[in-house]
Amino acid sequence: MDNQLNLLDSNNENSDSNQLSQTSDVLKNKIQGALVYSAVGDALGWPTEFGRYPSIVHKRFGKNYLTDYVEWEKVIGGRYWGYREKIKEGSYSDDTQLTLAVARCINGYGEFEADKFAYLELPLWLNYERGGGKTIKTAARIIVHSKKEWLLNFYKRGEIDYRYAGANGAAMRVLPIALVNVNNEKRLHTDAFKNAIITHGHPRAILGAMIYASAINYLLKESKFNKENFYNYIKEIVELSTASLKENDWVYKWTQEWDRNAVNGKFKEVFQQTRNEAKEYLESMKRLLSVDDKEYYHLTRAFDEYKGSGISTVFVAFYLFLKYLDNPEDGIFKAVNMLGSDTDTIASFVGGLCGAYFGLSAINKDLISKLQDKDYILKIAEQLHDIITGRLLTNHIPIRDFNRKETLLKILAWEIGLHEMFWDALSEGDQIIHPALGRGKIIRKEIKKIQREGYVTKLIEVAFDCGQTCIFHSRVSSNGEVSESLSKDLAKNITI
Repeated sequence: MDNQLNLLDSNNENSDSNQLSQTSDVLKNKIQGALVYSAVGDALGWPTEFGRYPSIVHKRFGKNYLTDYVEWEKVIGGRYWGYREKIKEGSYSDDTQLTLAVARCINGYGEFEADKFAYLELPLWLNYERGGGKTIKTAARIIVHSKKEWLLNFYKRGEIDYRYAGANGAAMRVLPIALVNVNNEKRLHTDAFKNAIITHGHPRAILGAMIYASAINYLLKESKFNKENFYNYIKEIVELSTASLKENDWVYKWTQEWDRNAVNGKFKEVFQQTRNEAKEYLESMKRLLSVDDKEYYHLTRAFDEYKGSGISTVFVAFYLFLKYLDNPEDGIFKAVNMLGSDTDTIASFVGGLCGAYFGLSAINKDLISKLQDKDYILKIAEQLHDIITGRLLTNHIPIRDFNRKETLLKILAWEIGLHEMFWDALSEGDQIIHPALGRGKIIRKEIKKIQREGYVTKLIEVAFDCGQTCIFHSRVSSNGEVSESLSKDLAKNITI
């Protein structure tokens, strides 16, 4: 593309050290913008995710249209296990939590370490997840429970079937992979695919993640945006994004397993159907940019049972980004207030797109200042930039042979500390060590009553030295049983 920046290319004949420094600063600003505004969209859209009517939103928040963070209450769990949790303004959900977890799994060479994410970050996330979907939580628990490698995690539990898990849980966490691969499109597609299939097996989830990651990658390098060029690029990605995957043996192994017990067609056939769906949404986008936003949402089925589809949500995010390009803040607010849709994830996607193109100047700075863990998110962005420039290589040793058993032992050791927190052996102000997040301090402990006799819910908020805050949670019985514990499954798997 003629208007794309030649980012950090030291072979550019017209470049000098000053130009490279300026280009590097532009890229850093865009990476920061993408990560921060993705989290902003998530935090703005989370309160409206389950509000179907303006009257309900007004009753909860005193206004029909949200343009700022709000403090709110979320009901967590069912009738007997449920409790109400107060969510502070600016708090983000599982979308951002898992984005940060993926970022921690990118090594100094820019490679996504899938083993680390699948066997360490994902199981540990279950202890502190906020708003996590059934599919991802099921995938995480199956990985802990099963002795199969993550590549063959073809789970089926109740109504959840891996092969038909096509929601946006893969796309919502792929942003760090898109950012760090600004100069490596081939690895971008490979790692986006790899990231997706750890938890989701349907092409809607996989292709949605690859398309969104590619769009972010494109916008990072774009200096003068042209809608027609963007359309053509996305069309090309839909058609060719998997071409570079054919040379990978692990992809062949995975597709063979996918086809083994497939019911409604082989993977290749279902993937082509999904491609056609994506092309239809792209073509419709061009002619519907001038109509009411809801019309495009309806066309992509972003309001019905497919509202969390990895394809639908990505394309409505593209639609809002393009339509409100002159005022990107409005695009995010539209996503936040499109009730009946997956508001937090779509707003997160729009925020990521806006940040990748405009950088930190995309929207109101007040929304950054009140965002949960903003300094940590900016630090992660800086680390991704340092990976691109090679600054992290000096002291980095990549994981070449990941030891799953050793990782399980680390998580099991952490479970002991987790039990101590829930058993009140640790108090506010005490220090803990987390296998992924490092040292942290307990800053709040809270007990919530639930209807289930003999149980309470305990919430423990921890501020980690790295900059992330997490609220660990579990139902705890009167005899000390921690219901969300992974200890039993971990103990079984130690024999791997």
